[in-house]
Amino acid sequence: MAKLRRRVIYTDIRWEETDELTEEQIKKWKTEDGEKQDEVIDEVEFELSHDKALEDSDWPELIEDEDDR
Repeated sequence: MAKLRRRVIYTDIRWEETDELTEEQIKKWKTEDGEKQDEVIDEVEFELSHDKALEDSDWPELIEDEDDR
């Protein structure tokens, strides 16, 4: 007996967004200061905006039992 086997790579890419930022949060973000940007990240909540699934697979390989060779 024999069977086919293939490797499938499945990746899910997610885009998450926040609600509208306040003027103060926008100012902090535009400073490009990592600590201030961390403050903004801590103040907001990200929610799923959309996602996309990607799938790729290898060509199947033949797997034979030792007895069938």
